[in-house]
Parts: sequence; structure tokens; C-alpha cells
Amino acid sequence: MGDAQPVTDTTTIYCANHPTVETLLRCSKCDRPICRRCGVPTPVGIRCRECAQLRRPPTYVVGPGHYLLAAMVALPVAFVAGLIMQQVGFFFAFFLGAAVGGLIAEVVYRATGGKRGRPLAALVCVCILVGALASAALTMLTVPGASLMAVLTARNLLALLFRLNVVYVVLAIGAAYARLM
Repeated sequence: MGDAQPVTDTTTIYCANHPTVETLLRCSKCDRPICRRCGVPTPVGIRCRECAQLRRPPTYVVGPGHYLLAAMVALPVAFVAGLIMQQVGFFFAFFLGAAVGGLIAEVVYRATGGKRGRPLAALVCVCILVGALASAALTMLTVPGASLMAVLTARNLLALLFRLNVVYVVLAIGAAYARLM
């Protein structure tokens, strides 16, 4: 039992991608020599990048149709949420802002078939901001004698920002971004 012979293989193997790097690793599928930098850990062993077939998960593959659908869903929901959040005030906006942002993101997530990712999250965040601005501008226009040009004056822009409920917008954008990442 103690007669095992020592391994005396003197051939040096070099990485297929880095010819100057010595290695003892081989791809578990194609048996090509690879170094630690080239190896991709998989459930069935270390593989080269070609055999590992690194692809983005389908959840993060978002096409133009998904972006259009997300905008078409997020803008009206964000507009209505902006109208509602103007009525609740600062105190409740502090507690409800993140929940409303998460709800908007969840509606978009389900409408797009479970898609997510940084560009989609950014689009939803812009929609929340635009929806909140549009709802604030609409409520200012409902005041008798108000016109669009009167709303866009410097003095009234400050009133628009006050009506915007910035606490809600910041919390909703943060929650939506986190949900869709």
C-alpha cells in the first residue's frame, strides 16, 4: 500500500489565453489549459470563458418595447401618485414616499414581465420626477386666473417646488431604483 510512485511529470503547461503563464488547471469541458484569471467557476467545475457561455440573465435583457411599456405604465401611475402625495403633506409623505416608489416600481416590474436593470430603473426614476412635476403644475393651473406662463415665472417656480413635495420624490425615486436593480 505504501508503494505509490511520486508524480514526476516535468512538462510545463501554459494557459491557452496567456502563453507566458504556467498553469495546472484545465477546463472541465474542453480540457484546454487555463490560468486562474481565465477560469470561470461553475457548478460542474472550472471552465474557460467559451465553455462557460457567460450571458446576461434574461431578467436583465431589456428591449426597446420594454422601455416604452415601462414609460407608458410609470408616467400615469407617477402622475396620480404625485397628485395624491400633494394632499397628504410632509409628515405622511415621509412615511409613504418609499412605499409609493416601491409600488410604482412593482407595477413596472410586473408590466414588463419581470425585467429589471440600471437603465430601466433610471427610466422609472425619471418618470416619477416628471409625474410629480406634471401633477404639481396641474394643481397650480387649477387656481383661478393661473396660466402656464404665470406658473413658469421665477416666483411661481418656487411655489411649484414647494407643492412638489420633495420628500416624496426623493424617497420614491430611491425605493424605485432599489427595487428595479
